[in-house]
Formats: sequence, C-alpha cells, structure tokens
Amino acid sequence: MASIAIMIGTPQGAQLLAFSSERKAAITSETILRRLPRDALPAPIWVSCGDRSVTQRLMGYLEDVQAELVGL
Repeated sequence: MASIAIMIGTPQGAQLLAFSSERKAAITSETILRRLPRDALPAPIWVSCGDRSVTQRLMGYLEDVQAELVGL
C-alpha cells in the first residue's frame, strides 16, 4: 500500500490530502478539480509518493483532467 500526499492549489487556499490508495487519491483529487471555477484552472498540483511510478501516473492523470476541463 502506497502512502500518497497530494496538494492542490485552490482560490480558497491549498488543500493537502493524504491517501493510502492510488485509486482514492485519483478520484478525490479529480472531484476537487472538477468543482473549481474554470478560471482557477489549471490549478497547481503537487504529488508525493515513495513509489515514483504512482507519482508519475497520478500527475499525468490529474494533468489530463485539467486539460479536459480547460478545453471545455
């Protein structure tokens, strides 16, 4: 089980989240991004995990979510 930390910059301030599951990290982070006003995107995101491949997958996924939202 990975220990994952994600920080998302929002207009209300940074949200620091902690997860033990990659799937839960992706779902929760995506939900936060989808609730942000469009003009707040792309939001700064920082992902930290001891497993480099998990970090890369999550960063790529969240970047894709933001690209989709900005393109709407």
